[in-house]
Parts: sequence; structure tokens; C-alpha cells
Amino acid sequence: MLTFFKGLGVGFLCLLLFVLGVIFNVEFLNKKKDTNSSLNSNRYLSFSRNIEESSKIKPDVFSAHINFWANELLSTKISLTQEEKSQISNTFNQILQRAKQDKFCTGGSYSLEPNFSYKDGVQIPKGQRLNAYLNCNIKPEELNAFNAFINDLNAIVAKSEFISVSIPSLEARFSDELLKESKEKLYDKLLTKSLEYEKKYSSDLNRTCTLRSLNITQRQYGATMPRVLNSSAKMDGVELSLPLVTEGDQKLEAIVSYICK
Repeated sequence: MLTFFKGLGVGFLCLLLFVLGVIFNVEFLNKKKDTNSSLNSNRYLSFSRNIEESSKIKPDVFSAHINFWANELLSTKISLTQEEKSQISNTFNQILQRAKQDKFCTGGSYSLEPNFSYKDGVQIPKGQRLNAYLNCNIKPEELNAFNAFINDLNAIVAKSEFISVSIPSLEARFSDELLKESKEKLYDKLLTKSLEYEKKYSSDLNRTCTLRSLNITQRQYGATMPRVLNSSAKMDGVELSLPLVTEGDQKLEAIVSYICK
């Protein structure tokens, strides 16, 4: 009987120690963890913000679109002989050969097809339709050579009794090379600004702040260039002038993140 009560007392003592251990863990150790977590939270501060940089860039390339079409004779000619078709083909071969010399332009293929009108559902031949174009790009220093090219085209077309050509206007734009170079400079500006903020926040918060990340969020914008009258006719040919242009803005935006200790 005595042994039974001793065993019961030992069991009760073990149970009491277990309960006290649980209470200690809940009341003291968890509070300590919460305190440490609070201290760590106060010790570190992280945040993000947007930054932006821009630069002025001036167009460095000028583009022109040259159109060819059927003149009045061709547009009213019901049918063409093989000789007349060959004459049109030879004219465009000369145009392409001249265009290859300076390499200002791309394109130059042409389409030639009958043109019809309709009356009471009946198809009536009315002439020929011709379409062709050249897309050209020049740098400012190439203007004189381009004017010579335009006048040579006019001389070639003047020998044809079927083809007319437009006098193009020059439109300002940014070359891919210029945009890429400007964008690289903006990357450097964004990095410099983000590091300046790193110093500023370290001073303002009296902490050691470090740049964690810099993520580009927005690409460049190109401003629309104004167009002006830029061609004039002369007795001895056509002379194009470069349009008056203004500078455009290229911008980059980024999200930067910092951690301060």
C-alpha cells in the first residue's frame, strides 16, 4: 500500500512539472520571441520608390517616301502592247539601278494592272493602274547627294510617256543608333540618382541604407517632330531642304528598392 502511494506521488510530481514547463514556455519564451521579432523589425527598414530621368535628343535622320503612278495617258489606255510593257519595265530597271548607287532607298518594285469601272453590274475597262514607291533615309550631310538622286529620277521618268513621280517631303526622325546611345546614358543617370538617394536616406534616417534593386519600368518616348514646307522647284531641277525641327524627350522610369539598418 505504501508503494502505491509513493508511485502516485511521483506521477503527480511529474504531471506538475510538465504543466509548469508548458506555462513557462508560453508565458516567457514566446514573449522573448515576440520581443526579438520586434527588435529585428525596428532594426531593418525596407521600402521602394519610383525615379525618372530624361534627356533632350535631336533627330539625326530624315525620311522620304517617293511615289510613282500612271500618268493621264497610261491611266486611260485600255490595253498595252508588249513593247509598251517593256518600256515601263525598263524605266523601273533604270530607277533601281540608280537607287543602288547611293543606297538611300529600299523598295522599287511595281505593279501594273488594268483598271475597271462598273455600270449596271458590267465591268468596263477604263485604263491602267500603276503603283510603286521608294522609302528613303538620309543623314543631314547627305542632302546634296539626295537632291542629285531625286533629279536623276525625274530625268529617268521624264523619258517615259507613261509614268509620273512625286516630289517627296523630308520628315525628321530618330535613328535606332541615336535612341540606343541616349538610352544607355539614361541608364547611367538612373543608377547615379538611385545611389544619391541611398546617401540621402542614410543621412535622413540616421541609418546605413543600401540599394537592393533597380528595375526599369518604362521605355523611351519620342516626341513628334513638326513638319514644314521643305521643297522648292528650281529652273534646273528640284532642291529639297531639311525641315525645321525641335528636340524631343526620351524618358526612362525605374522602381528602386532600399534596405536601411
